[in-house]
Amino acid sequence: MEYFIVNVMTEFQTQIDRYFRVKLLHEAAQAAIKIKCSESLLFGKMTLLHYRMFGGKDTGIYKAAAAVEMMILALDIIDDIQDEDHTDMPWCRMPKEIALNLALGFLSLSQEALLRSGWPAEQVRSIAALFNDQLLAAINGQTLDLLNEIETEEDYLSMVRQKSAALLVCACMTGVILATGSADQRVAEYAEEIGIAAQIKNDYRDLLNWDGKNDFIRRKRTLPLLFLLAEIGENDKWIAECFAGSLEPEDVLHRFAEFGEAVERTGTQLYTSVRMRSHYYRFLEVIERMELDSKWRDLIIEAAM
Repeated sequence: MEYFIVNVMTEFQTQIDRYFRVKLLHEAAQAAIKIKCSESLLFGKMTLLHYRMFGGKDTGIYKAAAAVEMMILALDIIDDIQDEDHTDMPWCRMPKEIALNLALGFLSLSQEALLRSGWPAEQVRSIAALFNDQLLAAINGQTLDLLNEIETEEDYLSMVRQKSAALLVCACMTGVILATGSADQRVAEYAEEIGIAAQIKNDYRDLLNWDGKNDFIRRKRTLPLLFLLAEIGENDKWIAECFAGSLEPEDVLHRFAEFGEAVERTGTQLYTSVRMRSHYYRFLEVIERMELDSKWRDLIIEAAM
């Protein structure tokens, strides 16, 4: 995949050099794509893998994959500005108004990269419509996340389907449409399951990560945390009190070990693992029913893990 990263980053650089003419904005963009280079570029890879899996051969797919990653980068920047939970990111160390312009710039560049990708006009229109539909879904999901009013598992799954899962559907379906000219609802179905499983996994990680982003300290209503709060006993009342606001985060920071013990004692780890795997197994069920070349099927499965 090294060749993939080079092609995607080349497209990023081309668009930045062409359109970010203000020195400060250009430097901010350079810092942002440096972060991108260090990441897995999962969404762009899923675009490429699905394009190849469905028989696509054109090298223009790298421009489309870059367009997907530009959209994801824009949303990551906006998400970090809103949540204020990734202070180590370069866009969180610059004035918010500049960071917002950077995000808006990348969002526009995602459309521009698509328009300049060389695909037939009909396919470009289909992908642009897909981008807009899934972007609007993600905006609704992010709003639900920001409101932090999730009470049930159903509330949580509804938010995740509209947020992170919708973006993964967009990435996978972009590859399918460019390869075949039409969408495949089976891909949308299993991509959503992958997205949900990944979000549950991330939320469990952020429950125990006390050195940085931590959903308990931030009082973030996630699936693992809702389960934990429902299962704690009398000795763990301090967890509920902190989450409700009766205790301040600084009052409990020294109780990391106790918190970890409560997570294990209540079965939160087991519950999270079961819920995550149930969505992963649904993904496997769908993809195994499809008549796909085993090479590409295995690569999709590997990428989803």
